[in-house]
Amino acid sequence: MKSNLTGLIFDIKKFAIHDGPGIRTTMFFKGCPLSCSWCHNPESRACEPEEMSRGKSSRIIGRSINVEEALFELLKDRPFYEESDGGVTFSGGEPLMQPEFLLALLKLCRIEKLHTAVDTTGYSLKVDIEQIVGFTDLFLYDLKLIDDSLHLKETGVS
Repeated sequence: MKSNLTGLIFDIKKFAIHDGPGIRTTMFFKGCPLSCSWCHNPESRACEPEEMSRGKSSRIIGRSINVEEALFELLKDRPFYEESDGGVTFSGGEPLMQPEFLLALLKLCRIEKLHTAVDTTGYSLKVDIEQIVGFTDLFLYDLKLIDDSLHLKETGVS
């Protein structure tokens, strides 16, 4: 049965080797509650597709994808995961800004026996974190700054 549940992503990176153990596919979610001064994915910040220009060309960053389409993309690289003890990583932006979509994908990955990692700032509702804990094999917790005043200054949030 096909689900109507969709999420907004801005990229899928194949053969990722820095987003968890082994060879992975990283799915980048669009939307982030932080505005880090050093952000290396500024195209991830907005919670909707947006036009971005570079020189004389421009393109739309962000697209909707349903959970089945997303899983289909992730399963294409299963042989690499199995050979390298890799898996899939959900990153962003902040994947916990789309908690229902993330949870649905994590559950499908669990059924498919894919190793999962969630790369998160942890800046989300406690209930959203609690609901994904049992379906996440690895958390890559991106701690920004310890000092609260510096955190506020550099990320826009306490």
